[in-house]
Amino acid sequence: MAFETLLYEEREGIGYLTLNRPEKLNALSPTLMAEFREALEAIEADPDVRVVILTGAGRAFSAGFDIESEASGPSGEPLSVDGRRSRLKANIETFLMVWNLSKPVIAAVNGYALGGACELVQVCDVKIASEQAMLGEPEIRLGYGAPFLITPYSLNLALAKEMMLTGDIIDVHEAARVGMVNRVVPHDNLIAECERVARKMRGISAIGIKTTKLSVNRALESAGFLSALNHNLELMTQFDTAETPEHAEFARIRAESGLRAALEWSRSRFPD
Repeated sequence: MAFETLLYEEREGIGYLTLNRPEKLNALSPTLMAEFREALEAIEADPDVRVVILTGAGRAFSAGFDIESEASGPSGEPLSVDGRRSRLKANIETFLMVWNLSKPVIAAVNGYALGGACELVQVCDVKIASEQAMLGEPEIRLGYGAPFLITPYSLNLALAKEMMLTGDIIDVHEAARVGMVNRVVPHDNLIAECERVARKMRGISAIGIKTTKLSVNRALESAGFLSALNHNLELMTQFDTAETPEHAEFARIRAESGLRAALEWSRSRFPD
């Protein structure tokens, strides 16, 4: 499979899927998300692929959804409320493809995993992180909501609320301590450790892997996970399209001086 924003190869039953926009810290653009869906469909249909390892090119897993393109249509026009809702819904459905994939997905978290990318890590079945990784959901500081509400199901309620209401980013050892990732390994050993786990899974019957993953997922769904996603879609549509002073100032600086300046303004409000 040849893509513009992804790399993919299959070796000995393991699919290696790499987010490949290193110059943009692998930000999740509409093009990348469309190709990600295409890749997952092909992986699901390929009986030779038993396990998937998902990682990012360069120094980040992903910086999250691409602010430059996420709130705009194909021609660059601002999205309407309905358009924003449709974009959020499509992103949720794409992440659910990872959730529903009949094959386990191992996140190889090689660097920053922020915002929507932090949620993409959590929706994977096993999360192994480099000692260089950082995770968090800082999007609330930019005036956007969490698109895929999995953090309260990954962490305990107190930690999830603190992370999501402050926008704090945590180092990888803290992420492992609170259960956001399975464990931390030296950066140079990351893919080798993911392959070690993948080979274990590859040796188990495909039906056993499929039904066990499904059974665990159904347990979370019975606790209201899918219902929470639907409620979150409506609430985050309201949040993302709300006219607030912070939104207005961010938009003004972005229009006058560019996205980088707007992001620097946002960071300056949180000196910690």
